[in-house]
Amino acid sequence: MAENNLNVAADLGEIKSIDFLNRFGTSINDLLTLLGVTRMEPMTSDMQIKLYEWSTDVDTAATVGEGETIPLSKVTRKLARTVQVGWIKKRRAVSEEAIARHGADIAIDQADTKLMREIQSGIKTDFVTALGKTTNTLTAGDLQVALSKSWGKLQTIPEFEGAPLVSFVNPMDVANFLAGKPIQADASNAYGMTLLQNFIGADKVISLGSIPEGKVFTTAVDNIVLAYLDMQKSDLSQYFVDYTDETGLLAVVSSKNTSNLTLEATFTGAMKLFVEIPDGVVAATLGTETTTESTDKPAL
Repeated sequence: MAENNLNVAADLGEIKSIDFLNRFGTSINDLLTLLGVTRMEPMTSDMQIKLYEWSTDVDTAATVGEGETIPLSKVTRKLARTVQVGWIKKRRAVSEEAIARHGADIAIDQADTKLMREIQSGIKTDFVTALGKTTNTLTAGDLQVALSKSWGKLQTIPEFEGAPLVSFVNPMDVANFLAGKPIQADASNAYGMTLLQNFIGADKVISLGSIPEGKVFTTAVDNIVLAYLDMQKSDLSQYFVDYTDETGLLAVVSSKNTSNLTLEATFTGAMKLFVEIPDGVVAATLGTETTTESTDKPAL
């Protein structure tokens, strides 16, 4: 008689799927730690995040006389825009031939690794697109000037005064700037991003290949939000969830397909990394030393 809890061949796909989800959950947590993001917004059933803005009508009277009625000041909160969060749906299958030839670890792990890179790439590309929607721009002669001007400009925005800031740069721009210079920076890596700490006077600079060369995006850490659907708590958990990672952001449904002798796993989730205030991002273009910054107040 086989021992209790013995892992048999039929468990193989599920075991590897659990490992994949654990690695994905660790990767997401590392990403949020790298960025310093603490704002995680659960989505409603309509898969949207509703963002609001405040407007004020403040009484401008210099003084109010003794016994006079104090004029009212009005503060209004209204819906500014909604952020629609799309689904992540990825499926992979491993044939019996691949498992027999390469072994389960290689055959399944390689497929999972490729899939994770695709999911991560999609999230990063979507985030860079959100950064690029700002109309708050300037130009600078080199990377150090771009970082300095961007950080200075953001400090003039009341919502971001004194807030921790983060900049995103292309690795080639970092390499070109550092070439031949005795400048050092402490670096750490996560999610395909490199965090440069103490880099030419800036507290936090993220080197990311998805950023266009010659562009530098800077914003407040609190302006970055992760919207997500908790797959563990959603109604989907009764039908399309076999396992989730510890964060509940990604779930898997595994199956053994006897019609073509493959082990299949479908991964699904819904999350989006975005900026709450698009014009709360400063986009600097490396080039001439001319400033072409916008004068409009950042709005939602």
